Amino acid sequence: MTTVPPSLSAEEPTTAEKIRKLPWAYLSSATNSVFGQWTFFGAAFILFLNALGISKSGIGLLLSFFPFFGLTALFTARAVARFGYKRTYITFWGLRKVVAAGLLLTPLVLNRFGPQAAGAYVAAIVAAFAICRALGETGNYPWLQEYVPASVRGKFSATENLVVSLASLAAVGVAGFVLNTTTGLGGYLALMAAGVVFGLVAVWAAAQLPGGGAAAQPPARSSLLRNLAQVFEHHDFRLYLFGAGLVTLALGPVGGFLPLFMSEQVGLTSSQVVWLQTGGMAGGLLTSFIWGWAADRYGSRPVMLTSLALIAGLPLLWMIMPRHSPLSFFAALGIALLQGLLGMGWGIGATRQLFVGLVPPEHKTEFMAVHYAWMGAIGGLSQLLGGRLLDITSGLSGKFLIFTIDPYTVLFLAAVIIPVLALFFLRGISGDSRVSAGEFAGLFLHGNPFMAAGSLIRYNLARDEQASVAVTEQLGQARSPLTVDELIETLSDPRFNVRFEAVISLARMPADARALAALGELVIGGDPSLSVAAAWALGRIGDARAIPALRESLSSQYRSVQAHSVRALGTLRDETLAPTLLERFTLEADHGLR
Repeated sequence: MTTVPPSLSAEEPTTAEKIRKLPWAYLSSATNSVFGQWTFFGAAFILFLNALGISKSGIGLLLSFFPFFGLTALFTARAVARFGYKRTYITFWGLRKVVAAGLLLTPLVLNRFGPQAAGAYVAAIVAAFAICRALGETGNYPWLQEYVPASVRGKFSATENLVVSLASLAAVGVAGFVLNTTTGLGGYLALMAAGVVFGLVAVWAAAQLPGGGAAAQPPARSSLLRNLAQVFEHHDFRLYLFGAGLVTLALGPVGGFLPLFMSEQVGLTSSQVVWLQTGGMAGGLLTSFIWGWAADRYGSRPVMLTSLALIAGLPLLWMIMPRHSPLSFFAALGIALLQGLLGMGWGIGATRQLFVGLVPPEHKTEFMAVHYAWMGAIGGLSQLLGGRLLDITSGLSGKFLIFTIDPYTVLFLAAVIIPVLALFFLRGISGDSRVSAGEFAGLFLHGNPFMAAGSLIRYNLARDEQASVAVTEQLGQARSPLTVDELIETLSDPRFNVRFEAVISLARMPADARALAALGELVIGGDPSLSVAAAWALGRIGDARAIPALRESLSSQYRSVQAHSVRALGTLRDETLAPTLLERFTLEADHGLR
């Protein structure tokens, strides 16, 4: 790719300062999620539009405004770089909250001018909000890459998703209660008014974050347009855009119209439809840490591909779920839980792949502008096509085997097929991991992955020696390859009891080359107590790859280490060593060693 002028902030904050300020990002994201749930981005807004009598094509058109206006990034990136990434984000993120408050006047327009005028008024509000959102996010993406260190990107994403899920769970619970106890548009308007307040808090919290200054040398307009085109010459970035675009094309309209499917076809009430979001949030909440940890440990690519492959099967569950039944809500809640679990994996994997593996920091303006505009175009198109498709297939009904045929069937089938096609593009991205997607998925098929996940969380929370010993024992009891790295890391813990427990725990694990190497180094090390335990552990594991280290330890200055190494070699049936052992037996004077 042709070299382009750098667009870095003049004053780059230090890594320590970035990490110290990250709690402000969590607060901003949490309060902004409440704003989104109660205004434009929750199921309540879709139900609000439906209550106004807007058709599915009309709803699809309104939802398309949000992504379509992302195309403005191609023309505003240079101005944003000159004005400052942080200043742009704060200005337009604050302005969009003021615009959102305009929704509160919808009943006045409806009563005075009628439904058609009310629909046009809401469309104008949505368009103005979408413009502010697009301008704000054009500044946010480069700024976000700046203030979150790459070394903690996966952990940040996991923690951010954790706090956002908790905040969203609370917001959805309140929204369901409000809609269950009110009638007409009153409940929706009350939520919107409160949402604006939370949105303003989100802007204030974001203002506390460091960095995001104006670009030191913003590219000239002609060179920026030329450089934007050159971004497509980046092979991996191009594959990512095609793959992520297909995922958005398939899943965007499903996410937008799923509340109406649950209301019209499954028979859930408005409050149940809103509460249904708690399932997805709970799934993300329960797994955000493990996905973030896995992305940092094994790389973005396997996390992204594995979760996407599983997401492709979700629409089939919606097609076979019970409808107009007392079990409908609970079945939908279970599927939503799975959707949140897998969606979290895709979100963390894909986001980390973009920020860490694809976008060079020195060219973030060009890359992020192209990404935001591309995803905006695809996202807008997906909502338009989704709404139009639902109007066209409104007369579909029937049954095929265990599948119920309805107006949403074609939309769901597209959400099965298109993500599979996306995998072919995303698989071509250069790997950032020592394991493939298949090997990564296999990690969860051995041992007890649930126990492993729980023990990994406790491992990072353990502080005193007693807690560390207990969690180290649990890491071994899981017998999962997911915990091998932590156990190897614990072998270097300064506390003897923790190191000793790590050796015992590794003895419980299936054979792993890295664990065998670590135990082998311990056998020939200078601590006889740990060397004895390591020799016993290698014998218990029973893998012949441990033989060279055990043979070397026969020359240890400690007789106890020699004795345990001999026993381990016998357990491993190292028959080629038999003549040497027999000779030493005849010459050895120490009774215990004989």
